[in-house]
Amino acid sequence: MCPYADAERAAAVSRRWQHLHTRLPNVRFSMSVQGLLAPLGESSKPRVQSMARTLQRRCCGGGDTVKTLHIGYRKDVPFECRYAEEFVALANATRLELGVQCARGLPDEDDGEWSLELPPATAELQLRLYWYAVRPPGLHGPGVASLLWLARNGLAVLRPESFLSGGGVVFPALEELHIVKCTLPAGGGIDITSAAMPRLRRLIVTDVAVMSAATKAGIAVLADELAELRVSCRCATEPMATSDPAAYHLKPRFRALFTRYSCVRVRAPRLRVFEWRCCFADEVRVESVGRLSDVAVELAAGRLPRLWDEESKSLSVEDCDKLMKGILRGLLPGLRPRSWDWVQRKCVKRDERWLSFEISSAPKYDT
Repeated sequence: MCPYADAERAAAVSRRWQHLHTRLPNVRFSMSVQGLLAPLGESSKPRVQSMARTLQRRCCGGGDTVKTLHIGYRKDVPFECRYAEEFVALANATRLELGVQCARGLPDEDDGEWSLELPPATAELQLRLYWYAVRPPGLHGPGVASLLWLARNGLAVLRPESFLSGGGVVFPALEELHIVKCTLPAGGGIDITSAAMPRLRRLIVTDVAVMSAATKAGIAVLADELAELRVSCRCATEPMATSDPAAYHLKPRFRALFTRYSCVRVRAPRLRVFEWRCCFADEVRVESVGRLSDVAVELAAGRLPRLWDEESKSLSVEDCDKLMKGILRGLLPGLRPRSWDWVQRKCVKRDERWLSFEISSAPKYDT
C-alpha cells in the first residue's frame, strides 16, 4: 500500500529496501512536473527518461508484475506521448489508467485523432481526458479482446466516429462501461450496441452533457445482455422561486453543463436495474426490458442552466410529469415480480419541484 514515490525514497535508506519499488503492484508516473491537477509545467525530458529506465529495469529484470499503471502526460508534448506508449507496452499491466491533458483553449477546439494500443494483459482501462480538445483515442491491439471494464471520464467530446474507436472495432469481452463528465456534440449522439459490445452487462452514464442548451443530441442503448443501466447528473435545475433571474449563469468558456437530451432510446431485453436521476430528455423511448428488480426515476422542475447572453428557460412540472409517465409506460412490462412480498421499498413522491418513483426488490428471481 506504499505510494510509489515513497517507495523510491525508502530505497535510499536501507539495503533491504533497495529494490522495494520493483515489487509494488501499482506504478504511478506523472510526466508533468506540477502534476495533472495543477497548471501545466515545463518539459522535463530527463525526469521522463529516468522513469523509463526505472520501468525497464523492473520489467526486463524479472521484477514483480505491474497490476496497475497510472500515467499522467500532455498530448501536445510529443516526447511525453512517445514515452507514454512505451510505458504502456512495457508494463503490460492488468489495469491501465491514463490522464491526458493539453493546453486549454476554447471548447470547440480539436487536438486531432490519436490511437492507443492495448497490450495483451489489459483487462481494465480508465481514460481521463481533461479538456474538450482531447479526443477519445482509437483503441486497438491484443488488449481489445481481453478488455472487461472501460471508463471514459472528462470533458472530451464524444464524436460518433471515435466514441468506441471507430472503424467497427468490437470489444468481445467488455462487461462494464462508464461514461462520466463527457460531452455530446451538436447534431450527434452516441450508440451503445451489442454489435460493438456483445457481453455488456453494466452501463453507467454520469454527468454527460451537451455543448449548449440548443444542442440536439441523444443516446441509444441497444444491448441484448445489459442488466443494469444508470443515468444521472449532478447539475440539476434551479428552483423557480429564486428571486434573482440572473442567479444561475454559466461562463461562456465552460459550455458543457446542460443535460437535456433530444432522445434516449433503450432496448435491453435482460435489463433488471434502471435508474434515471435529474437528467431531462425530450423523449425517453423504452422499447424492451427484462424482469426489473430495481427502478428509480427522479425528475426536477425549475430553471435550466444558461449562458449570460441566453434567454432564461424552465422545465415545468407538466414537462416532468409527461416524461415520468413516458418512462414508466415503457418500464411497466418489466414491473412484474412473482410476489409483491419481495418488494422491499416503494416510493412515489411529488412536491412542487420534485417527482420521484422508486421500487427495490429482493433478488429472488431469474433474469
